[in-house]
Amino acid sequence: MKRRYPVLTAMVIVSIFLSIPVSAIAVSDPFLEAGFIQARKQAPALDFTLEDLEGRQVRQTDFQGNIVLIFFWTTW
Repeated sequence: MKRRYPVLTAMVIVSIFLSIPVSAIAVSDPFLEAGFIQARKQAPALDFTLEDLEGRQVRQTDFQGNIVLIFFWTTW
């Protein structure tokens, strides 16, 4: 069977996926719903200092208000 309109088919599938509300896709935590665990209140991160690639000291509060992604890497 030869497909005649693969781009159109892909566009229809993507448009259907994008029309689904996010709340329908979001997965809730079954342990929280069952009462096995309790939700914790969010707390601000503790201030810490790390060294960047150039050797300068960088504090967590230097990035306040920004999204920060930190990778902790080890080779054991």
